Amino acid sequence: MASLKANSREVTGKKVKQLRADGKIPASVYGPKTDPVSVSIDPVKFKKLFDEVGYSALFELNVDEAKSFKALIKEVQIDPLNDIVLHVSIYQVDMTKSINADIPVVIEGKSPAVKNNIGLLVTPVNTITVQCLPENLPSEFVINIDALAQVGDSITVGSVELPEGVELEHGMSEDSLLAYISAPQKAIEDEPAEDEGDDEEKEDGEEGEAEEGEDTED
Repeated sequence: MASLKANSREVTGKKVKQLRADGKIPASVYGPKTDPVSVSIDPVKFKKLFDEVGYSALFELNVDEAKSFKALIKEVQIDPLNDIVLHVSIYQVDMTKSINADIPVVIEGKSPAVKNNIGLLVTPVNTITVQCLPENLPSEFVINIDALAQVGDSITVGSVELPEGVELEHGMSEDSLLAYISAPQKAIEDEPAEDEGDDEEKEDGEEGEAEEGEDTED
């Protein structure tokens, strides 16, 4: 299991700017069995960890070389201007209680509809929210799009086989689309529009009525 070391910190609020200047990331640890704790972590080691576990895999967090427990990354705040991590929220897991987690969806295969320029692949949802014991958390869900051959073909959340002990979170609909084939934009643009002649006649009629009204007032 991946691991990360953290050190307790007393610096909080606006003073964490100096912490970042010193090459550390401010982070907070919270959970059902602990009071919130402010810590600092190494940015290089955190990036390596996050690339491995993301938001859905457990890791071992060691605080001050004294306390060690299972945890999940819950939130990563990033400065959009320079792509620097500003803050990390870490959730201390109770291994005996179910938790909710967003599990990434990985797409494999190649859609015949895309290959033959029949349609475009659209993937509106890239995570599936599940509920389970921490030890049962899946690392990812893999869906194969080889069968998406025509416009309208789709794969829904309900078609994904969940591992034993894993359920969809109550707010996650089985009808949510993970992937579907949409008509190419050009085909949409080429769809027949309303009869322009009728519109022109209508506009002419409206203009005529307006002119008549003006004449009547005079």
